Amino acid sequence: MEGLFVCAILCGLGLEKYEIYREKLEKLFELNPTDEILLDLYDRTYKDALLHIHSIMNEYTLNSELFGSCLMKELKKIYASVEITEFGEKMYELWKRLPNAIDKMEEPFHVLSYADDCLSYGDEKQCRRLYESMFDFYK
Repeated sequence: MEGLFVCAILCGLGLEKYEIYREKLEKLFELNPTDEILLDLYDRTYKDALLHIHSIMNEYTLNSELFGSCLMKELKKIYASVEITEFGEKMYELWKRLPNAIDKMEEPFHVLSYADDCLSYGDEKQCRRLYESMFDFYK
């Protein structure tokens, strides 16, 4: 479920495509066809599913290490394909949307809230170092 939560957050920010979310949901559903949460999500429209999954995510007993690892893996892919300023703006929004079970002030999540501040005074190198260090946190 942690991977599905990550995908839903990224979709909500416009960083992930709906098709990827749907594929993840279908794979989970194939493994657990009687899971009521997955069945409920499967039957919902895209926007409704994304809204609903955020409430589920905040009630779910989340494995923060697995969630963080999935998140960093996906963010690393996105980082390579967008401009650093756009990435930074989205990371602050992502930080605000993290599930309640995640301590936003702990590493690597806290980096999401401040790394792009370096861009305001022209230090792109430091900004990139912070993000790239964050991606490798679970290695």
